[in-house]
Amino acid sequence: ATAGSVDAAAYLLREQVFVANMTGNTVLLAISLLRHQYSGAALRGGLIATFLAGVMISQLLARIAGERPTKFQRAALLGIQAFVLLLLAWKGAAADTHLLLLLLAVMLGVQNSAFRYIGGFHLNTTFITGDLEQLGEAIVDRQHPRAKVSAFLMSWIGYAGGALLGAFGAFDFPQSAFLVPAVLTLASALAVA
Repeated sequence: ATAGSVDAAAYLLREQVFVANMTGNTVLLAISLLRHQYSGAALRGGLIATFLAGVMISQLLARIAGERPTKFQRAALLGIQAFVLLLLAWKGAAADTHLLLLLLAVMLGVQNSAFRYIGGFHLNTTFITGDLEQLGEAIVDRQHPRAKVSAFLMSWIGYAGGALLGAFGAFDFPQSAFLVPAVLTLASALAVA
């Protein structure tokens, strides 16, 4: 839900970029380059690079902690992510939020990698394409389909619901729209803790 709400708010309020969905940014990067919109291309390319850096940071943290990040590391990650979102909400409609968006992309890269295994399933928490693929496979799977279908369906519902909340925030209170994902992230941090 957090990633969906962040992506909706960022797309609607910040130069049509995604902070969690790197597939979308890759397509938009290519379009920006084709249209000679180099500042937009630089931002999208930067978001892709920082998301990738976040995944790498998460892997390094996992090596330090053992096989997977600890509960404390996961809660701390979400706390830092919530702080960045609160900064974005505080900045409101200020045009110069690129650094915060890049920092948020790092945090979402870390989040996706740190929370890959939830309830025995490999879920993506910041983008949905892989989870939809897993849902399709689970629907036709003959062994334990109910648990798999419910896990991947809930992942999609959470992302879509978050996107609805993020779009609602962007349309109805754009000055502080990033409060929606901040609250969702704080609730996640509390649940993990």
